[in-house]
Amino acid sequence: MPSEKAKENKALMAVCAACSKPISTETAVALTGVEDGRRKQFAVCIPCANGGWRPPGFSGVYTVRPA
Repeated sequence: MPSEKAKENKALMAVCAACSKPISTETAVALTGVEDGRRKQFAVCIPCANGGWRPPGFSGVYTVRPA
């Protein structure tokens, strides 16, 4: 759920790459993957990241965070 600050400022909002729900950048994680042969940052909500979603080409380490 986006904070009041994020609701007022659209620059602080993102769309989860996994579930397509709007998320606050305050509560999102950026996972690096590959799209069209180039590295790209994917904004993902914490529940999706904790649930195991990873972007194509992900080769990093993700530590589970409290939701």
